Amino acid sequence: MRGTQRTWRWILVGAAGTIGLLALLTFSTADGPGAVYTGSRDRSDQIVFEEGVEEDRKSLFNGVLSYQPPKAVDVGDTLEFSAWLMAIRGKTLPEWPPGRVVAKRTLRVGGVQKAYLSEAGRNVDIEVLGSPSGTIAAPGDEVEWRWYVTPHKPGTYTLKLMIETYRGDSDVLLARTSPPIDIVLTTRATWTYRITSAKNWLIGLAAFLTALTMLGTAFRKPLAAIFARSFGQRRRSDRQP
Repeated sequence: MRGTQRTWRWILVGAAGTIGLLALLTFSTADGPGAVYTGSRDRSDQIVFEEGVEEDRKSLFNGVLSYQPPKAVDVGDTLEFSAWLMAIRGKTLPEWPPGRVVAKRTLRVGGVQKAYLSEAGRNVDIEVLGSPSGTIAAPGDEVEWRWYVTPHKPGTYTLKLMIETYRGDSDVLLARTSPPIDIVLTTRATWTYRITSAKNWLIGLAAFLTALTMLGTAFRKPLAAIFARSFGQRRRSDRQP
């Protein structure tokens, strides 16, 4: 009887061990949400991703950016600024329409292209026309961007134009113009602007004088009392000797 119990006990222990081993193997090789992964698989996925990005960068084309230089504009007026990006083979530049300027910058393009135009001083309003992104799939493809530019103060401003290349429709950045391309914008002052500025200056001066008068009125009596008290004490001190 004891031998039979011992035999069943070993059978149960062996069955439990077998079930536990099968469960461990199942969870360690599963691909579902409850899968147990080791760090080596995560590292290998990252390596594969980085290698894929590097290969995509090697397959990019040479790009040439051209733009129409903005003419001098009166303050408050709006002008349209355009820029074009083309993929080329090798380093041979195509013929451009008259008036375009080619940016002296090495660009790597291919895929989704995005362009951003900005002005650091916030004295110029910039509004993009249409989509800020386009696609270049092969040499000869071209993307055009347009912006409305409206300066609010006279002077010379430097607009910053940045081109970015993305991998497919993802947010993986492959290339970027660094530093951005400088676009010079000259803004002229008009008589309307001068008159408005002078009017604002006079209004500010009038407001300052009004505030100063109000302060003088408010403190006139206390200051007069202090002055009278001080003068009276001085006269009494002069009479005593």
